[in-house]
Amino acid sequence: MPLSHRLFGGAVSPAMPGWWRKWQLELQKDAWTRAADATKLPPVEDVRLDPRPAGVGRTYAEEEFYALADEQELLWPADAERAARSHRVRARGLDFVAAATDFLLVESKKAVQQAQADFQHAIRTLSSHVRRESGAKWRYWLGWLILLLGDTAGVWSAAIMYGELPSAAFGQALAAGLAAACAGLIGAEVKDMRMAAQRRRDVEVLTDDERRYWRLFNGHRGGQAVVKLVACWSVVVVALVAVGIGALRSSVEGSSAGLTFGLLAAATALASALLGYSAADEVADLLAASAKRVRHAEQRHLELATSPTVKLRAEAEEAARSLHVEYQLRGHAAGKRMESLAWRTQWRNPQVAGHGYPLGDQSGQIGRRVRRAGGATAHGATSVPVVWSSQQRTNHTSP
Repeated sequence: MPLSHRLFGGAVSPAMPGWWRKWQLELQKDAWTRAADATKLPPVEDVRLDPRPAGVGRTYAEEEFYALADEQELLWPADAERAARSHRVRARGLDFVAAATDFLLVESKKAVQQAQADFQHAIRTLSSHVRRESGAKWRYWLGWLILLLGDTAGVWSAAIMYGELPSAAFGQALAAGLAAACAGLIGAEVKDMRMAAQRRRDVEVLTDDERRYWRLFNGHRGGQAVVKLVACWSVVVVALVAVGIGALRSSVEGSSAGLTFGLLAAATALASALLGYSAADEVADLLAASAKRVRHAEQRHLELATSPTVKLRAEAEEAARSLHVEYQLRGHAAGKRMESLAWRTQWRNPQVAGHGYPLGDQSGQIGRRVRRAGGATAHGATSVPVVWSSQQRTNHTSP
């Protein structure tokens, strides 16, 4: 029983080990049986028949056990509320954070669905216009990094030989190498212009799906002059870097070394331009950006879905619900146990209650008590209703 009573040895808590709780319950059952066996009804002189006399209603001993059964059906839900209180408090404390997380989950789900829809639409509409093979972008960045490091190393070593501090020389060399590598980025713009010219179509002939990406089919109108200007500046940068590196090397190692390293610097810039030209593909870049957006949206959604707040609240609510259901069922079981003990007092005292019901009254109506339908419930715990007939209610209330 969840709370001590004079009939029972003490409280049995769910926190006890399983074997100990089982042993304690067995001891309590034995105590109930001994208490029922010890109940003696004083004999009445005029009770001489084996059948239960029609004039014998519920005895005080029966009333006591029925009251104890009602008590158990109230004590167990009360103890369930006490045991589940900490879980319910924790769940309620997480409500606001969990509600905000739920809202963000809904919005994140919409973002994932929209990103997926946009990506699928782009793939369906533009995949036929992709010209860059798989892995070309990684090859471009790897090659560009190698060219940058090579140009930087040549300038750095020459600056150190010239007498510069290594730290200062490294900064200057890195800037010079980056300038030479960036001068070749114009190659990507030239490739984009050529591919745009090939895709160019009038807006009237575009499908509804293609009009969504109209800028890819307009042929970059009006942008040629800007690209030409950037190309001129790139040539100037290549020339300045080549002359500067050649002059530095000439002052340290002679004119032959200066010419060699100057030409290498120019070759690095030109190689960067060719690398950018080979890897450039505006349509492939758009599809890659759309796929990246999908990955980021999905990653964000998974982070929200695995939020510890949502998990902790769900665990706390489930623990509280399970405790209420368990204790509710145990309360009904304890009430039934009390009823069985009430019947036990009757058959152990046949000199008062007889040995059974008279012939023709085998339904077991006399002496049965009126049970509440389901007993006490708390916080959605499932109740087990006990249904009694109108004849039972009449017999229970009759003296």
